[in-house]
Amino acid sequence: MELTDKNYTNMIKDIDTPVFIDFYSPTCGPCQMLTKLIDEKLEPYAKEKGIEVVKCDVSKNPKLAEAFKVRSVPFTIVIMPDEKLKYPELGLKNETYYFELIDKLAGKGSFFSRLFT
Repeated sequence: MELTDKNYTNMIKDIDTPVFIDFYSPTCGPCQMLTKLIDEKLEPYAKEKGIEVVKCDVSKNPKLAEAFKVRSVPFTIVIMPDEKLKYPELGLKNETYYFELIDKLAGKGSFFSRLFT
């Protein structure tokens, strides 16, 4: 789902679960790798866990980029239901990081640790 300067308030205020936001640029190589991971694997996994995943193109949404003080991309952050910001990360992380973060937000044990128990 695409987060924009115009729909931010309605999207965030109406959601009572954690929201994982990916700030990206279409001209950024690591951003494109993360976008592909989100679209193909992370978003469906997060939906199963009740976590919302959204993306925000910083070049088209400068107000949000400024509000979140995005200086470089990819930049990810989580907005909790109480509107507190958590888990800010700059740069592309490995795939395991994102799945473990979704598990943590959902209050579940690590997906990867459950494979070996």
